[in-house]
Amino acid sequence: MKKQTSQKIVIIGCGNLAWHLAKHLISLKKFSLTIYNHRPNKELAAFKKLGCTAVESLTDITKDADFYFICVSDKFIPNVSDKIKIGSSSLVIHTSGSTNINQISHFDSCVFYPVQTFSVKDNINWTEAPILLEATTKSNYAKLKKLASLFSKQIIFANSEERLKIHLAAVLVNNFTNTLYTAADNLLSDKKDNKGLNFKILLPLIKQTTAKLDNFKPKEAQTGPAKRGDKKVMKEHLHLLKDKELKKVYKKLSKLIQQQHHSSHDKL
Repeated sequence: MKKQTSQKIVIIGCGNLAWHLAKHLISLKKFSLTIYNHRPNKELAAFKKLGCTAVESLTDITKDADFYFICVSDKFIPNVSDKIKIGSSSLVIHTSGSTNINQISHFDSCVFYPVQTFSVKDNINWTEAPILLEATTKSNYAKLKKLASLFSKQIIFANSEERLKIHLAAVLVNNFTNTLYTAADNLLSDKKDNKGLNFKILLPLIKQTTAKLDNFKPKEAQTGPAKRGDKKVMKEHLHLLKDKELKKVYKKLSKLIQQQHHSSHDKL
């Protein structure tokens, strides 16, 4: 019996998302993967060890792959899509939450946007990660959805405008929240003041705050001095903060909390 030929997938870029796409696809043992990066680096070497073919020139990329994932910075997506040559049945897919589908020059263009954060050392539970899809035709969408179903149980159609809104929401809850985690970490890392305390003391609080959202709307889960209108505590916090920008953020976020809860408390 003739062995079935593996589908071919090309991933352009070797960042965090590219790594997790390749790692998952390789584990399925259904695809042959090629990774492109414009120069050799340790990341590209890691993809080789994973079992991918690595190339350093766009002209070396196969022209008959089934899927081409563009995993580069948003501003480079149009330029990269212009340069790759594809077959008549190939799909070109970008993975950006904030880039319109029309930034891909090929007719058979698609979007595959996982609503998730990716770091190389993470263990990603793909089955729980929502994946937003968009395609230029129904047949292309069907192909893309079949591929996406190998990753997640939550597959959602979202056009470019809807996807941008979700991307903004993701930035608010993930990137902005994480920079506040960083500020908290810096505060507790001050060896003159912390007496051995560190960021890990906050982890149970962070986990409980997140867990509450399974049963409550975010507004219902809000607690803290700004919601209570506790001016004394807020002023003490502001006195403790040395970073001027962080002071401004504290004031702005406290004001936002009060506005969200229709508070008539005095300004800080």
